[in-house]
Amino acid sequence: MPTVTFRTLLPACALAMMLSACHTDGHSSQTSSGNRMPGLVVSSEPPPEVIYRRGSRDTVLAGQESSALRGYSSQNIETLVTRKVAELRRDLDSLKRSTNGYGDRLKTLQVKSDAAAAQYYEQVATINTELQAGSTPGNPVLVERWNTAQERLESLSQNAAHLNGLATDLANEASKASYLQENVRAAYGLSGAVKEDHVKLRALEDEVNQNIVTLNRLLTSTSDEINRRQAYLRTEKLNLQTMSLAVANGELYGQNLSNSLFKRATQEATTFSAPAAQNPASRRPLVIIRFDRSNVNYEQQLYTAVGQALEKYPAAKFDLVAVSPSQGNAAEMALASTEARKNGENVLRSLTQMGLPLERVRLNAANSSGVRNSEVHLYLQ
Repeated sequence: MPTVTFRTLLPACALAMMLSACHTDGHSSQTSSGNRMPGLVVSSEPPPEVIYRRGSRDTVLAGQESSALRGYSSQNIETLVTRKVAELRRDLDSLKRSTNGYGDRLKTLQVKSDAAAAQYYEQVATINTELQAGSTPGNPVLVERWNTAQERLESLSQNAAHLNGLATDLANEASKASYLQENVRAAYGLSGAVKEDHVKLRALEDEVNQNIVTLNRLLTSTSDEINRRQAYLRTEKLNLQTMSLAVANGELYGQNLSNSLFKRATQEATTFSAPAAQNPASRRPLVIIRFDRSNVNYEQQLYTAVGQALEKYPAAKFDLVAVSPSQGNAAEMALASTEARKNGENVLRSLTQMGLPLERVRLNAANSSGVRNSEVHLYLQ
């Protein structure tokens, strides 16, 4: 049996280790070659925060290469959604500037309208004060004040037209805001976003919603202002019409009848019938106006009588009968009938200037042996 010494054992161990290493390398190569397994790369560096899949947009870091992704958070990454958010932000800023401009425009129109209304009511109050104290018919000073009041009322009408234009612009701006809101919500579905993009989208959506609320409030305020202005413009135009009659006669009448007593609710047309009207003696008239002299002042009594009747019967209609004498020859009766009709038309014109709608009055003509001069009778239908 051979003797094994340390000198002979050392080369044998070295040879065994070399053979073992060669066997292992050959097995690994075969396994890799046969199964085509990728080699494992071990690195001590940490993986990147964001891994973009194939087909996504390349990440662009501010002033850095893509290999320098390590050490940067996703706040420094610009994606497609990031650019979309920036675009939506610019649209929202433009919308805010427009909304603020429309708010300033509404305030300016309100200030102008209030100033014009104050000047108008100042003129009206002065005219009524003069009429109440007593004034001559057709006083030129009151006529001038009436013309000034009419100019102020026209300026109010122009401001109302500007308010209508503002309402149209606000409606268009509200449509833009709704479209922007839809775009913000649609941006949530875009792929390739990072967490910070959705945070910005949520903040953007809140601001858009708040701007829509502001626009709706402006629209409501403008609509209320338009309705309020139109209501008193309609009323004051009628009152100014009645005031013109009061200035012409030097008497104080008050509000237009259609404003204070009833609404225009009837649709019946006015008829001008032939002289075959009902006998005036069979009914009791509200007012009898005798034209036994020139320049008969009947407007004040007529206004009072009609006003009291409408207070009791707001939907009342009236018969206005021009009564002429039935005595005399045919020519005299024809002349008297023509004069009575003319006086009846004048009274009808006074009623319409007081605010009584024409469709509420029916003009007739009749003759009577109990009258000596032309008369006009007013009856309740």
